Formats: sequence, C-alpha cells, structure tokens
Amino acid sequence: MSTLPEPPEVETVTAKRVACDGGEGALGHPRVWLSLGADGKVTCPYCDKLFILADTAPGGSA
Repeated sequence: MSTLPEPPEVETVTAKRVACDGGEGALGHPRVWLSLGADGKVTCPYCDKLFILADTAPGGSA
C-alpha cells in the first residue's frame, strides 16, 4: 500500500483565488493565479505548494 507524499509547503488562505511565484530568488517561478476548487484546495503546478481555504483546513472554522 503506497501513500502520497506530503506537499513541500502548505498555506492556509482566506481567498478562493491565490497567486504563487515560488518565492524569491532562483527557486521562484513565473507568477500564476490559481482558483481553489469545490474542496477548498489547489496545488501549484510549478512548485506543488498546496493552498487550503481556511474554512476547510484542519482546525479551521467550518
């Protein structure tokens, strides 16, 4: 039985549309705008950072 690896970074957000540029310096990537899905999550296609809507995050106010 295999498990999925954890994303490299997880950020809890309050908006359903977020921007990701991978951070500063050489590790960055072009800025992309991402829309969170019906499940309140979206993963950056460049750096695999996971964005989770605060209301759906573990410990969030639901």
